[in-house]
Amino acid sequence: MRTGKLPEHTLKRSILNPIRYRSKEIGFRAAIGHDGAVFGNMVTSMATTAFCYTGNEMYAMDNAINNIIAAGGKPYGVSVAILMPEHSEEATLRAIMDRIARTAEKYQIDVMAGHTELVPSVSYPTITVTAYGTVLWNNQHTKVTENMDIVMTKWVGLYGGAILAQLKQEELATRYPLSYVKKAAGYMADTSLMPELSVMEAAVAENPDCILAAHDVSNGGIFGALWQMLSACNCGARLEVQKMPVKQEIIEVSEFFDINPYMMNGQGSLLLVTKNGQELRDAFLQAGIMADVIGMTTKQKDRVVMVGEEERFLVPPKGDALNAVFYGQPIPV
Repeated sequence: MRTGKLPEHTLKRSILNPIRYRSKEIGFRAAIGHDGAVFGNMVTSMATTAFCYTGNEMYAMDNAINNIIAAGGKPYGVSVAILMPEHSEEATLRAIMDRIARTAEKYQIDVMAGHTELVPSVSYPTITVTAYGTVLWNNQHTKVTENMDIVMTKWVGLYGGAILAQLKQEELATRYPLSYVKKAAGYMADTSLMPELSVMEAAVAENPDCILAAHDVSNGGIFGALWQMLSACNCGARLEVQKMPVKQEIIEVSEFFDINPYMMNGQGSLLLVTKNGQELRDAFLQAGIMADVIGMTTKQKDRVVMVGEEERFLVPPKGDALNAVFYGQPIPV
């Protein structure tokens, strides 16, 4: 198998299909386009570190919390499992926990439990975060019909552009001013969906059915997230690339490494399906969060992406564009 997240066909065949027992009490479970589980009034999700770099635990922290929000929950706590290489220094462990604790304090999320162990089977700290939340609104994928708006927050390739600028600063500085590269790296501060949560909370308090479905963008980029959300909704869509918000710094970082920013990890961005996209878009903008209506659902199952006058089609995600840079594995054609 290739390095990185499993492709959809392998996930179905080897992970989802072997699951035989399915409790009727679970309202929202593991499936394509579902990154969290809902049972009763509780939401839970799990995430782990992706790449090896100092501070990678924050990827898992944000990812798990973002999954809770996209699943319709309001996060209140996390548990953290840390596997450290043998002979690791205590200072390294302390630094990891300090960063996790500061983020938890910032968002008023309790670090409730965890497990820490030094093991010979890992060569770099591996952190798994399980997040917990209470149900704020109900994902209603089965009620998504044609002509509903698809709203996107923040920018294409957000996490990917930021992490490349952070880890590949010297290479990028051979083409761009260092201040420009650092600006791109600074977008790492925007990879949490906690700012979106306050807008969503106000929106569903006014109208409980204003959001029918949501999906956080992460591995596979905006194109991968759109495919997964539309698969969960069992519908097609007509989308416009020029309406997907971008940051020029992220686009240029992608061009430097010759990768597609629309297939690059976009953690920090959120997709939502709603009957009134302009209203939800305006609510995000008023809160200082970039957002736009990028398309609408269709009765036909085709997922059409308009690039100018040209029609293209979404396909199941086959990986993340970052893999070409970090693992030497470009996305298969």
